[in-house]
Amino acid sequence: MAIGFVLQFDKIGMDKYEAVMKEIGLRVGSNEGWPEGIISHVVGKTETGMCVVDVWESEAAFGKYRETKLGPAFAKVGGMPEPRITMFQLHNKYPR
Repeated sequence: MAIGFVLQFDKIGMDKYEAVMKEIGLRVGSNEGWPEGIISHVVGKTETGMCVVDVWESEAAFGKYRETKLGPAFAKVGGMPEPRITMFQLHNKYPR
């Protein structure tokens, strides 16, 4: 079963998210170029910053992406706080 991840970032705006997306080579609103293993991705502004909710095929797929793409993009963009990450096992998802 797939694995869900909630990444909560404090004190940053959507401009940082878009800068990281650009650095990774993804465009907001595009379905092209997403990494192997990702099932879904949503992001939004919160009262304290920003929240990302991803569903991945496995914890290993997310870990590889975080190490090889996301971490380096955070470093290059700069000013990215470490997110609070909550992982959860999916009980149900739609669509299947």
